[in-house]
Amino acid sequence: MAKSPSHILGELIGNFFENAMKKPIEKFSVENDLYFDTIGYRKARKGIKVTWEDADGNHHDLDYVLERGGTEANIGLPVAFIELAWRRYTKHSKNKAQEISGAINPIVERFKKTQPFKGAILSGEFTSNSLEQLRSQGFSVLYISFNDLVSSFRAKGLDIFFDEDTSSEELSRIVDNWKATPDSVLAEIRDNLLRRCATKINTFIEELSVSVNRRIESIHILPLHGSSILLSSVDSAIKYINDYESIPQEAELQYIEIIVRYTNGSHIDCHFKNKQQTIDFLSKID
Repeated sequence: MAKSPSHILGELIGNFFENAMKKPIEKFSVENDLYFDTIGYRKARKGIKVTWEDADGNHHDLDYVLERGGTEANIGLPVAFIELAWRRYTKHSKNKAQEISGAINPIVERFKKTQPFKGAILSGEFTSNSLEQLRSQGFSVLYISFNDLVSSFRAKGLDIFFDEDTSSEELSRIVDNWKATPDSVLAEIRDNLLRRCATKINTFIEELSVSVNRRIESIHILPLHGSSILLSSVDSAIKYINDYESIPQEAELQYIEIIVRYTNGSHIDCHFKNKQQTIDFLSKID
């Protein structure tokens, strides 16, 4: 079945937006010695999609993943998961926000000991509630409005504005004009968009940088020794506490609590059953 002109135009805008946003993320990855993975062939994985497995074994296709130590041939440690979305109308924005969190949050849960960055780069029409929904879940959000896109195209003489009242004939004309536009002009429009939205983009990149380049501020270690005491009354419990003076020699290690605090304010709180598990964890964090 042939695609409608509105669908074709939506795809053109979505692809343009994704390619435009790739430029600042790719620049950041080079400057910070990170591997930038996005759709396309890579020897380290199958197919062209960027697919990651979550804590429950489910697989999710993602847009951008930044890896520390990654190469064309080897998957590195993920330090950032970033999803992109373009929506023309707000009626679809809440569902898309839920879709983004539903894809990234389970993967981040798998890597919770290293707390990767969660990012959403959105364009078009998104309600404030949908944006706040993502922010409340720990996402950094870069939002570029439909007007920003339209203005960037109009600056080069190409009008891409459309709404629900735009006729099929007018939509077809917009599509034809777009397809007739040289790649060099589309590149100029992309750069115009990046300049127009530089403040928003720089804020997002700064949040990404703070997360990726965080450093350990302190490591709190609390070994818990002892054995559980079952008492039948408050009075007997108080007496036990009053009489308690030091750890009995026969007390066993119950668990080791580790709290790692970072310079960006985030922290990791873990419990381990033995020393080896604790050492394995500490050797993997940075």
